[in-house]
Amino acid sequence: MNRVAIVVQRCHESIVGGSESLAWQYANLLSDNFQVDILTTTALDYTTWANVLTPGCETKQGINIHRFPVTITRSEYWHNLHTRLLREFHYQKNIDTENSKRISWSIALQEEFIRFQGPHSEPLLSFLRAHCNKYQCIIFATYLYPTSYFGIAEIPFSKVLLAPTLHDEPPAYLTAYKYMYKRVPSFIWLTNAEKALGEKLWGKLPGKVVSMGVDTSLHNPFQAEHPYLLYCGRIDQNKGCNDLINFFIQFKNSYPSNLRLILTGKNEMEIPSHPDIDFRGFVTPEEKFQLMAGASIFVMPSPYESFSIVTLEAMAQRTPVLVNGACEVLVEHVTRSGGGKIYRDYESFSKAIQEMIANQDKLAENGEIARQYVVANFAFSSVKKNLLEMIEKYSVI
Repeated sequence: MNRVAIVVQRCHESIVGGSESLAWQYANLLSDNFQVDILTTTALDYTTWANVLTPGCETKQGINIHRFPVTITRSEYWHNLHTRLLREFHYQKNIDTENSKRISWSIALQEEFIRFQGPHSEPLLSFLRAHCNKYQCIIFATYLYPTSYFGIAEIPFSKVLLAPTLHDEPPAYLTAYKYMYKRVPSFIWLTNAEKALGEKLWGKLPGKVVSMGVDTSLHNPFQAEHPYLLYCGRIDQNKGCNDLINFFIQFKNSYPSNLRLILTGKNEMEIPSHPDIDFRGFVTPEEKFQLMAGASIFVMPSPYESFSIVTLEAMAQRTPVLVNGACEVLVEHVTRSGGGKIYRDYESFSKAIQEMIANQDKLAENGEIARQYVVANFAFSSVKKNLLEMIEKYSVI
């Protein structure tokens, strides 16, 4: 049986969402056709990349997970570079990076930023150098971290497939990424909007939209005393949660009702005390799906998403969604499906909630349309077929 490797910055059952979930899903989808090795680090916390897990190989569900120690964790030095990057970043809505330079850093300084943001693992890079030829292909999950940027440089480009999980964020405009990834033979995109962003940032790129499979099995709705909005994910200002909470409180002040806001996930910011805000922390997958099925509206406030699996999971539970219009991926899901609304500020947030809740029949209809979109476009079988086709087409033994 031929071998495939997947490189990702973290791999552990406690990590939900993002490129880590994508890597694990792809590993499972490919495990019937290949011996799959996940190459990762011993880190769990993305804010420090501290070594927590035991180095070595663990086999789980037939998949070998090779963990390597982090040799450069995140430090004050990187935070200072990051602050400088944000200060010097000049965002322009009409991206044209083929002809203009957004951030005037040398490639050496850009690579310093990438290296010191972590997790940088010399043992992982050494493993890639020594063992890359035993794999038919090596899939790198996410563009951002040194595991991908420096890992890709260590192996023949003919063996590389990159799933960028690209967001419209300041580091994506660093030209070092563009020059490195322009040499990649093929890209695995999750949505058309992500692909369009990648080509605006880095030029015309090979590859196709493979996407990610979404669990569409229906669950019993959570039986709540009062109607509620739901958010699931990391509770973080970078995910738009500060706006979500402030908008909700302002809405309740303007339009008193029994509507509540339920938040689940890891808390990375202070949540104000409010009688109608219910923070539940981590919940089991079954509890998450039940909360999704019982919600009046699922809200995704993040401006930075390359796919947003939780949004699609909620849609699969017949729950309409309200999404941040600053994220083109979320806009694509809503406009293609018709299963929700888009907001860009408090006024549009407030108007959308009022319109959606006022007509319960229309809300249920939107929920059914949302589910049909997910079932039609994100089946595990079609994702697996697309993934296998890419491996056979673009990789060499």
